[in-house]
Amino acid sequence: MGCSEDTVVVKNIYYMMAYAFRAIDVADFQRLEVEPFDNVLDLLAAILAVGLDSQRRRGFEREYQAREEDLLRVAGRIDLDKTMRLRLKQRQDLHCAFDERAENTYKNQILKTTAFHLMRSSDVAPERKRELKRSLVFMQGVALLDVRHIAWDALRYHRNNRAYQLLMNVCYLVLHELLPRTDVGDVKLANVLSGDALHRLYEKFILEYYRRHWLELHPAANEVKRAAGDVEPSFLPRLYTDVMLHKNGNCLIIDAKCYGSILGTHFGKEILSPANVNQIFAYVMHAAPSFSGDVSGMLLYAKTEDATFDAKSWKDMGHQYHARTLDLNQDFAGIAAQLDAIAGLLG
Repeated sequence: MGCSEDTVVVKNIYYMMAYAFRAIDVADFQRLEVEPFDNVLDLLAAILAVGLDSQRRRGFEREYQAREEDLLRVAGRIDLDKTMRLRLKQRQDLHCAFDERAENTYKNQILKTTAFHLMRSSDVAPERKRELKRSLVFMQGVALLDVRHIAWDALRYHRNNRAYQLLMNVCYLVLHELLPRTDVGDVKLANVLSGDALHRLYEKFILEYYRRHWLELHPAANEVKRAAGDVEPSFLPRLYTDVMLHKNGNCLIIDAKCYGSILGTHFGKEILSPANVNQIFAYVMHAAPSFSGDVSGMLLYAKTEDATFDAKSWKDMGHQYHARTLDLNQDFAGIAAQLDAIAGLLG
């Protein structure tokens, strides 16, 4: 039993999310490297099971929530009207309103709801269901949600709950069933997340990969300042890069592209998008005065299913430019090797 082609694709999306959300340090996830999975849903169930167990040991998120209860001791504020009603019933309790930190938060509700969804699926292996069930024992005070009305846009993250961001994305994939198959049964990367979401994830993944493995290249997503004189017109667009790597005065600016076709046509001739070429050209030309060595640029496209584009390089105005593809439909070791080779361009 091995990992099929479609699970390789979604496993890579997991890696991309893990890097992008800086959750790759969760050592428990490493065992997924060698585990076999029959299908995508089984893989997602395994990711969620490991994440739930890790979060349980770390401590589930808690938030203050309003509660009212009849108590023998004062807690919070006494509701006099309701307490008087208790007196009329010959009861000595005090009706109190107070805030209590509880695990019944929206994110925990999404986790529990997704786990229940997976436990009912015939595509999830029995051992995975047992792992999910063990974690759910510790979530008995957490409510279930109607999956049709989850407000995904309302979720907020900060340093203390960063691990939830990866898990919420896994839940989103499961509950929205964003795994449509083609006529031949394959799951294509572009189908798993919407275009904008996948593009942002792709950009963030590349930056965080270099931040983790190539810190000596000072990876950053910096703004390139224009040399427009003392007064820069407000209507000029800001030059925000996706990735900047630099070493010994040399700099490589990477512009990540994960949407549409790589090549377009102009009068019957295949060409790169003029907008993309002009964008990386502007980045390089405006960044060049800030570095003592060579400044080069790269358009790094996510390889599409029908792409036949080969890596190309050219020089313009004394600067080196590259156009390359990153194949996300392969084992992650191959993706890492491609990114490492790009870093090697700086020597």
